[in-house]
Amino acid sequence: MIASSSAIGAVRRPFKLWTTSRADSLLLALVLLTLLAGIWLGHPFWHDDSLGVPITLDRIAWLTVLLGTVFITVRRGVTFTRIARGDLFLAVLVAYLGALAVMQFSSEHTGAAARWVFYYFMPASLYFALRQIHLSSSAERGILLVLGCVGVCLSLTGLFEVFGLRSLIYPAYIMDRSVSGEFLGRARGPLLNPIINGFIMIVAWAAWVFLGRSVPRRWGPGLVLVHGIMAVGVISTLTRSVWLAAGLAGLFLGYHLVPGGYRRAWLATAGFGLIVMALVVKGFFWEMKRDQGLSPAEAARSAQLRPILALVAWEMAKDHPFFGVGLGQYDRAKTKYLANPLASYPVHWAKPYTQHNVFLSILVETGAIGLMVFLFLLAAWTRDMCSAVSQGNLVFPLMAIVAIVAYVTNGLFHDVSIIPQMHTVLFVTLGLAESSADSR
Repeated sequence: MIASSSAIGAVRRPFKLWTTSRADSLLLALVLLTLLAGIWLGHPFWHDDSLGVPITLDRIAWLTVLLGTVFITVRRGVTFTRIARGDLFLAVLVAYLGALAVMQFSSEHTGAAARWVFYYFMPASLYFALRQIHLSSSAERGILLVLGCVGVCLSLTGLFEVFGLRSLIYPAYIMDRSVSGEFLGRARGPLLNPIINGFIMIVAWAAWVFLGRSVPRRWGPGLVLVHGIMAVGVISTLTRSVWLAAGLAGLFLGYHLVPGGYRRAWLATAGFGLIVMALVVKGFFWEMKRDQGLSPAEAARSAQLRPILALVAWEMAKDHPFFGVGLGQYDRAKTKYLANPLASYPVHWAKPYTQHNVFLSILVETGAIGLMVFLFLLAAWTRDMCSAVSQGNLVFPLMAIVAIVAYVTNGLFHDVSIIPQMHTVLFVTLGLAESSADSR
C-alpha cells in the first residue's frame, strides 16, 4: 500500500473522477461503486433472501445505476457518438438469452431467469451506462487509480490468505470454511474463486502499467514494488489458466508499448522465456498440490477430466444443436448422458463437475445461435479496440484487449460465464474502452 500511495502522490496532474458534466460524473461513480461492491461486498458478505430474490449491496447499487441512466437518457437523450459493433452484438446476445430465459421460466425453475439477470443483463446495463458517458483525461486517470488500488488490495489479501494471516484479511469470511471450503489457500479473495480474483488482478496490473507511464522516474522503486505485489498475487492463485493469461497479457502489452524497433526482439525473448519456464516446471505445473484438501494425484486428474467433459458436451450439443438445453440447465440436462453404459470413456468422472470450457458451456446451454452471437461479440469488441489502438488511443483499449485475452484464456479451461462478477468486470472494462474511444 506504501507503493500505491507513492504512485498517487507522484502524478503531477490530478486524478479525478469528474467528467464533462455532473450527470456523467455521478453515473460513472455509481458504476464504479457497483463494481467495487460486487467485488468486496457481494453475496458472501451480506445478503437478504426475505423477498425471494437475494438482495445484496451491489444489486442495490446497480438499481441506482439504472435510475441514473434512465434519468440522463430522459433528460438529454441517448448520447452515443456512434453505435459500435460491440453495442449491437451485446444487445442481440442479451435479448436472445432473455428470450430463452422467458421460455424456460416457471415458479419451480427460476435459475434461468436469475442467470440472465445477474450474469448478463446486469453487466450489460453497466456497459451501456458507461457508453452514455464522455470520459475526460482526468477521469480516465482516476479510474486507472481505482482499478490499480483494487488490484493491490486483492493481491495482498491473496498473499495473506496463502500464509494464513487471518488477522490481516478482510472480509474475514475469506478464511471461513463454513462459507465455502473450495479453493481455500489459493488467493480466492472476497469472491471465493481464484479465477475471477486472478482475472481482476491481471486487469488491475495493466492499469498499473499505464499509471507508471505518467509518474516521474524517482518513483520507479515504488512502481517496482507495486508490480512485484501484483505478480505475487497472480502466482498465489495457484491456477494454471490465470498464470497463462497473465503471461499472454504481458506479452501483448509489451509488444504494443516497447519502441517499434524492439518489438520482434520482445516477442522472441518473451516467447522463449515462456517456453523455457513451461518446460522447466512441467511436472510441477500439472501435479502441484493446490487446494488444501486435494492431493497431487487428484490435481493431475483434474487435467484429464477436461476431455471427458468436452465429449459429454459434444453429445449434448448434437441432440440440441440450435437452441441448446436451456440457459443454466447444463447440470440438469447432463444426467442422462452420464448414464450411458456404452460410452468408451469413464463418463462417471464428470458427474460432480460442471462444464470446464465457457464456449462449450454456451454451445450446450444456448445452442449454436447463442455461441455464434457470443463469438461475434468478442470479435467485434476486439476489432473495435484494435481500431482505437491504431488511432493512438492506447490506455483503455489496450486494457480491454488484456481483459478479453484473460477471459478467453481462462474460458478455455473453465466455464467463466457462471463465475460471479466475471462478466461485470469484463463488460465494464469494455464499456470504459468504448467510451474512451468516443471521447477522443
